[in-house]
Amino acid sequence: MKLLLYLPQILLCLVAIFIIVRCFVSLFSMRPAGKPKAVLINKQSGKKLAISTYETSLGRAKNSDIQLASSLASRSHAVISRRKKGWFITDTESKAGTFVNGEQTEGAVRLYHGDTITIGGVDYTFIAPHASRDENAAVPVSQEARGTLINLATNYPYQIQGGKLTIGRNENCDVVIEDITVSRLHAVVQYTDEGWVVADNDSKAGVGVNGYRVHGSEPIEDGDKIMINTHLFMFRDGSGVQRRGARG
Repeated sequence: MKLLLYLPQILLCLVAIFIIVRCFVSLFSMRPAGKPKAVLINKQSGKKLAISTYETSLGRAKNSDIQLASSLASRSHAVISRRKKGWFITDTESKAGTFVNGEQTEGAVRLYHGDTITIGGVDYTFIAPHASRDENAAVPVSQEARGTLINLATNYPYQIQGGKLTIGRNENCDVVIEDITVSRLHAVVQYTDEGWVVADNDSKAGVGVNGYRVHGSEPIEDGDKIMINTHLFMFRDGSGVQRRGARG
């Protein structure tokens, strides 16, 4: 009889335990992706769109993860997803289609760092340094870019858009180096009235050009090697201007 008196309380406890367990299962099975590991940069406006989840929808619809302003974009245009093998983009039966590096996509197409995605007539640069191509595969340097910074460890070229390129640990930099010894905004490569320069942004580890420490800013020429702590890059001048001579 006493057991029957306590039966409602026992049932309530069991229900409460069941709800708590379901909440924990839901919480850990749908945990967020964390900080953005990829970024889309509008080539026309320079606006950066963070990709912060493993499934990111793009379209004109208000409920899209990234809402597109172009009238040529469909309400549900495409989805960028992160899988074990890398990043992929899938067109979701849009009217205008989705293009990667000028070619229309069919099904899921793999994305690499620096790829150009065209949606609704707007070009976006896909930024995800960890999604570089095979380090043994030589990637041609675009002759249309005014300047290019090549990672000599992977042979991957970072095209300089708008005459300026930022380098650092911050995920919003144009060249992201995931190294704690690299400052959040470590250096800037920029085109000025006097030509190309690299500027040290008061970094702790410093910046080097051809083995010499940079103090403030330093002019750079085609073929110069830029050291960001232990990370080595080569600068290429897209205009084809040859070096005027080695520094002393």
